[in-house]
This record gives sequence, C-alpha cells and structure tokens, in this order.
Amino acid sequence: MHLIIANKLYSSWSLRPWMLMTAKTIAFTETVIPLNQPDTKQKIMQHSPTGKVPLLIDGDIRVWESLAIVEYLAEQFPNAGIWPSNKAARAHARAASSEMHAGFQ
Repeated sequence: MHLIIANKLYSSWSLRPWMLMTAKTIAFTETVIPLNQPDTKQKIMQHSPTGKVPLLIDGDIRVWESLAIVEYLAEQFPNAGIWPSNKAARAHARAASSEMHAGFQ
C-alpha cells in the first residue's frame, strides 16, 4: 500500500490515515507532497483523481478522503481493531469521526 499525503504537521486530514496505519502496523510507503508550492496541484494530480490528498493506493485501487481510507483499511484488516468491536462503541466512534471529518459544525 502507498499513501500520498501532505505535511503531517498542519494537514490533519493527511495525518489521520498515516497515524492509523502506523499505530496498527499496517505496512505502507508514503509520498509527501508539500502544499502551497507552484507544482503542488500537478504533483497531486499525478496520483489522485480528485486532485486532493490523502490518497491510498492499493494495487489498482485508489481511495481518497481520510474517512473512506479508514473504512477501507477496516475492511482489509478486520482483525486490526480499527473500529471498536462493541456495536454501540463502534457507532459512537463512527459518529465522532464523521463529525470531526465534517469540521465540528
């Protein structure tokens, strides 16, 4: 698996799948594309169909958006404990993650 991200210091969207994969010891390589550079968009477009990061590449599969990447990884690694096993705790975790992803409106 290969993860395309922006700076981990100020792109929390990029940091989320990177932290998950690191914490769960899911093997991956990464490419960091610095934001706000003259060639940023061009570099991202070489990989991402949306022109945004993060993007997870797994063979021919490309998954973008941090929450979609988390869901994909949960399916690929069901024994990794990405989501809580308890139904109520899992629902709560997904709701909190969705709220965070939406910007805490």
